[in-house]
Amino acid sequence: MKAIVRTLIILTVMISGCSKPPAEDYIKKAEEAEKGGLWSVALESYQNLVKDHPGSVLAEKALFNIAAIQHNSLQNFQEAVDGYKRYLEQYPDGPKAPTALFLAGFLYNNELKNLDSARVYYQQFLTKYPGHEMAMSAQFELQNLGKSADELLPKPEPVAETAPPKSASKSAKPAKKN
Repeated sequence: MKAIVRTLIILTVMISGCSKPPAEDYIKKAEEAEKGGLWSVALESYQNLVKDHPGSVLAEKALFNIAAIQHNSLQNFQEAVDGYKRYLEQYPDGPKAPTALFLAGFLYNNELKNLDSARVYYQQFLTKYPGHEMAMSAQFELQNLGKSADELLPKPEPVAETAPPKSASKSAKPAKKN
């Protein structure tokens, strides 16, 4: 009997020692790391959340945030695109799906210069979300694939040079006192 009780205690300790922290703990740690600019810590926390709690509502947020950190903070654009695509594969109807789809196209176009992939993602975006607030931006990007900002911005009008006006106080002589 003592052997059974001892075995149960050992198993209980082993199981409790191997349990994963709750998803909320990962999110809290990641968000604190982001506030401090500790991107690798934030990424690790988000990645562990996705790995340890794949069915959690917070895993969806973590997956998107992984791509956003790669994009905005680290400027690892291919990693960011891969992250947005992973989000879209796992949460095709998620609340961030339109943004992930648009940003994949945007990064392909503006950073990775892969116009064929950019076209595919923008077209998918417009097909799936024609009334979305970013639809006009997607249409503009699609119409201007591969063009530089210099090609899109209007050229400034040349300014005619004119001589500065003469100041009245310099040309007038001071009045004499009598």
